[in-house]
Amino acid sequence: MIHTHIEKPEIFSILHHFSSCWAAMIFWMLILCLLPNLVSADTQTLKPADPQPGQIATPLAALDEAALKAGIAHRLRTARGGRDERFRQMTSDHIFIEKKVPVHLNGALTVFAVKLRIMAPVPDASPEFITLVVDDTGTRQFGGIQDLSTGTDLAKGAVDQVQAVEISDLPTEFGKLIYTGTGSHTLIIISDPFCSHCRKAWEFIKLNLDRIHTLRIAHLPLNQSAETAGLVMAEVFRRQFKVFDIVDFTYTELNPSSDPLDILKQYMETFPDMTQNWGPTPETALTYLTGQFLSQIKADQQTLRTLGIHSTPVFFVNQAFIKGFNAQKMEAAMP
Repeated sequence: MIHTHIEKPEIFSILHHFSSCWAAMIFWMLILCLLPNLVSADTQTLKPADPQPGQIATPLAALDEAALKAGIAHRLRTARGGRDERFRQMTSDHIFIEKKVPVHLNGALTVFAVKLRIMAPVPDASPEFITLVVDDTGTRQFGGIQDLSTGTDLAKGAVDQVQAVEISDLPTEFGKLIYTGTGSHTLIIISDPFCSHCRKAWEFIKLNLDRIHTLRIAHLPLNQSAETAGLVMAEVFRRQFKVFDIVDFTYTELNPSSDPLDILKQYMETFPDMTQNWGPTPETALTYLTGQFLSQIKADQQTLRTLGIHSTPVFFVNQAFIKGFNAQKMEAAMP
């Protein structure tokens, strides 16, 4: 028979020594008193479930709004005060927190997606909206916060939520009317004609025209070629000349060249009867269209950026705000 010898830990020899004296009694009494409070190392301690990374949750930390507004005011005074001395009067009283949504990151850190409205100390200035992701102290701004293993943007849901624009924030009759139908839904599209997602959205809209009552479009060109296409469509809207057909051509067949003159050449070849005011060449057309409509294009761009809209596409479907093209969300918004 094999005997396995297990050496006793040193504590056992100590206890054996104490068992022969009165001190042993006191030792064991202390141990027995403590036993009800002992927890086995194998026993799990139950804790509230941690929120998943990026999950919007009830905040464990409170945002220091005063510090955030003071920091933004200081930043604007520093960045803009040299160009316009009126910004040197910027204070926390000119900064308003429109929305804030907390995001817990692995239970260790709470950040806040915050939408701010800035009312510059400039007479008749339009409000400016910005969105930031900050820590609870309101003194540190974060860029993209990603899950390292998946690349998932952990704050995206919260940022989308605070960036949502109310349709009531838009100017009256915003965008150009390009379609009236027998459906029940009103749509406003903010897009760039050379944005691939905008082009996919246009295909979706054409397939669902029977659901639409009114369709309006506003352009947010993100480069010079897209701006040139916007100039052409501004002329089309003013003249009410084949509006839907030319918008459709712009979003489906127009080659997204980097050369504005090539953009105009394509329009001139496809719709020669549209160009009576343009002159004989793309160069004369560009001069004419720029003089007539560039200021309007820039004003529309500023209106959208003031609202916090900096990318395309964006949709207002009835009262719903949808950022980016998502066919499922569009379907749900147009039952």
